[in-house]
Amino acid sequence: MANEQVRLPDLGEGLTEATIVRWLVDVGDSVIVDQIVAEVETAKATVELPTPHAGTVAALHAAEGDEIAVGSAVLTIDRSVPASEAPPAAGDTETAEDTETAEDTDEGDAETAEGDEGTDVLVGYGTGRGSRRRRRGRAHRTPAPSQPARPRAKPPVRKLAKDLGVNLEALTGSGPDGRITRDDVRGAARRPAEAAPRGGRSVDGDRREAVTGVRARIADHLTVAWREIPAASCWVECDTSAMLAVRDELAAAHPDVKLTPLALILRSCVVALGEVPQLNASFDAEHREIVHHGCVDLGVATQTDRGLLVPVVRDAGGRSVLDLASEVERLAGEARSGDLAPGELVGSTFTVSNVGAFGIDGGGPIINHPEAGILGVGRIAPRPWVVEDDVVVRPVVQLTLSFDHRVCDGAEAAGFLRRVADLVERPTLLIAH
Repeated sequence: MANEQVRLPDLGEGLTEATIVRWLVDVGDSVIVDQIVAEVETAKATVELPTPHAGTVAALHAAEGDEIAVGSAVLTIDRSVPASEAPPAAGDTETAEDTETAEDTDEGDAETAEGDEGTDVLVGYGTGRGSRRRRRGRAHRTPAPSQPARPRAKPPVRKLAKDLGVNLEALTGSGPDGRITRDDVRGAARRPAEAAPRGGRSVDGDRREAVTGVRARIADHLTVAWREIPAASCWVECDTSAMLAVRDELAAAHPDVKLTPLALILRSCVVALGEVPQLNASFDAEHREIVHHGCVDLGVATQTDRGLLVPVVRDAGGRSVLDLASEVERLAGEARSGDLAPGELVGSTFTVSNVGAFGIDGGGPIINHPEAGILGVGRIAPRPWVVEDDVVVRPVVQLTLSFDHRVCDGAEAAGFLRRVADLVERPTLLIAH
């Protein structure tokens, strides 16, 4: 047959839909096998979609921002005209006015360094001969007479505009060559006239935001956790003077490692989980079984532009404090830039949430379903502390444990939290583990 449909493939990890972030081709473009035709955002990451067919793009079946289900047609390729004979895309012909300058490339690299989302190629789709990408952004298309030029903005900026309900067509970019920046979008969002959401209605300044992609996944995940897990909480405050002294000594000896107090707290959690394994477990509701995990895989809650993600430190029990610090820095950095592989966001057995990074003293975190517990770490702040009947000022942190009461009892949860606190206050004990 002349026409072939390119469908959204199985995304793995139980994902059933994705959002079109950016089209890299237009109707009438010539494409070759394995060429990247679109960037799509799943609940885990932003990935590239290659085409397994060569020919001419006959139709695009979704607009940027639309959510599509696995198995749905994404675009149609007309194979009656081979790619080698198909007319060149409008953007393939460079002119002095259309060719991007070196300043454009530098500016794009700078935006990426500030946190733009990266992409991975969808595994198991295309022919496997490697992706050949033809980016529309590198050579501007000459707009058809009946169509206005497409606003110049990078994919993360387009997503921000979609999330904030801002119409990019109404904006004038302040970046090089009129590129629309994050600040342009945020500024427009503060002006109600430009912030009307696509497909929604605004009353007295109200704004509607579609819940898709990562945000939808987070909403579903937390809803399940809140509905299914009978959670209880306990908390304790501890003096971090000794821990900070050890951190400073290690940091001085290893200046190449970004060593934070969190690394020592993570190591303390690993030791405590080994002694109280009930919290390194999960509840299998379908089979009414408690699954005791043989390995400690720590999830570290990380805030990103795309929402809250939980990258996983694999085999945390076999890692030193320095190794934990390096791995957390790598995972958090790649999560924020969008470069983290989807497989690194699943499979944790216990999670730590460092709310202190936002200047918060503490709180009751929601358990990362189906785990049995999550530790919330507050900020380290100077507070009055009693030492041998004298009140002194010490750097104090609040640790809060939320736990699944089906899996462990209060005594076990308290024992775990007390052990973590003891190791934080006397970190030299970690040497024995």
